[in-house]
Amino acid sequence: MATSVAIAATMTWSAPAARLEDPASLVYRTKTSCVAVDFDEAGKGRIVFLPGGASLHVIGPSSCLPGGFEVMFDDGLYNIFEIDLLARSSPICEPNRRKGRAAEACA
Repeated sequence: MATSVAIAATMTWSAPAARLEDPASLVYRTKTSCVAVDFDEAGKGRIVFLPGGASLHVIGPSSCLPGGFEVMFDDGLYNIFEIDLLARSSPICEPNRRKGRAAEACA
């Protein structure tokens, strides 16, 4: 017996720059160039290559790419698959602005 499920997807666009001030946000540095998707306001995606050595600030789960994350790079919001983020980059520590010292959890 098969079950049908209908899923409605809604994309919302917000100003992610305000969320970057969160000292608990994760930051990764790419080891090599990696593929990401840049979605415009209409929801149309464009494949882009992020350079090696780039700092990617993880904003949260992707609202447009299942199994991915939204990341900030050079004031742009990009979507990247989790496997690509983990395989092609390393977590880096950034200062914890509230406590004035480096974050201890960088796993």
